[in-house]
Amino acid sequence: MNKVRRIARRRGRRPFQRYGDHHKTLAVRGTSDSWADSNGDAPEHALADDSISASHLRHRSVRSEALEDYTVHSIHLSPESVISSKLALDSVHPVHLTFNPVQAISGLNVLEQFGNTPFSFSEKQDVIHVTVPLPSSYRDEHYVIIASCNHPAFHACIQTRRQQEAVIGITRNKGSLISEGWLSWIAIGSTAL
Repeated sequence: MNKVRRIARRRGRRPFQRYGDHHKTLAVRGTSDSWADSNGDAPEHALADDSISASHLRHRSVRSEALEDYTVHSIHLSPESVISSKLALDSVHPVHLTFNPVQAISGLNVLEQFGNTPFSFSEKQDVIHVTVPLPSSYRDEHYVIIASCNHPAFHACIQTRRQQEAVIGITRNKGSLISEGWLSWIAIGSTAL
């Protein structure tokens, strides 16, 4: 006797009904007596295990009201299923991020940029001016830019700021024989609208 027949014998019914030349599993548990009792109440029957699959459900037939709380977990979400338009305003805070964002006054779009620029002095120069082109423009010239050099023989000073670029003056210490170096800079300000 196979396993299906043993299980069916314990339940008191045959596991298959014959339909033409093929077998079909029973989808409803219970006997014909339990379909309606003498009081006319609702029938006492249940669906057999694994009798309904996803192919039997209509598209969008299961709504969120039918789901129990905490039944959908991150493993159930498909890749890229949560997008920015689905997030509530102010639902993501700096503590939720894996990086430290630039924080500014609420409603102000802030842009942070940085870079390194090489420079060199000729023998007779003590001061040079290096123009730093900014990858993205700022709203106006009222942004913050900080610059430094890679060697203590050089000193950097901001000369002018424009929306698309900044000019930085580099001074070499008197008597220094070092003629080349790197200028490192970082700029933070409001973005152009």
